[in-house]
Amino acid sequence: MNVVISIDGVLKRSNGDAVIPAGQLLYHGLAETHVVHLVDEPDTFNASRPLAENWLKRNGFTKHIRVIKPRPSDRYGLIGGLKSLRPDLHVDLVVVGDPAVASDLLAAGYTTVLFTHPRYSRPQWRPDWNGEPRPWEDLVAEIEAQDEHYTQDARRTAGPL
Repeated sequence: MNVVISIDGVLKRSNGDAVIPAGQLLYHGLAETHVVHLVDEPDTFNASRPLAENWLKRNGFTKHIRVIKPRPSDRYGLIGGLKSLRPDLHVDLVVVGDPAVASDLLAAGYTTVLFTHPRYSRPQWRPDWNGEPRPWEDLVAEIEAQDEHYTQDARRTAGPL
């Protein structure tokens, strides 16, 4: 089985170089029994191939076959990158952290897993918590809101949460 995993948003946090632990577990679990290909989005490492590969090695991501680098000018860069693989290579599963990309992949006929992880494990830890659970109306808006809260949370630099 050929599995494609996006580095940004699944293995690496979008707003820094930190590893996403759940993504790391997913990578190693899939790499044990499947052929893994990684996707390095054009802006993930400022288009620097050695930097991406260095980050992957430093963080123990060494079991994949190749790193796919889509063209930055193509809105469907990942789909183009998948089509650039060998014509006889069937992609069985694609794991991405961006809902818009997941939607595009589904429309193109790829079996897709949308990997999402909360910035705050418990709602009451969020800086905007008001004691009431919020309805889950828009997945994209929630992910963006959590990223924004996380980057502006002064408690992150004041000590452990």
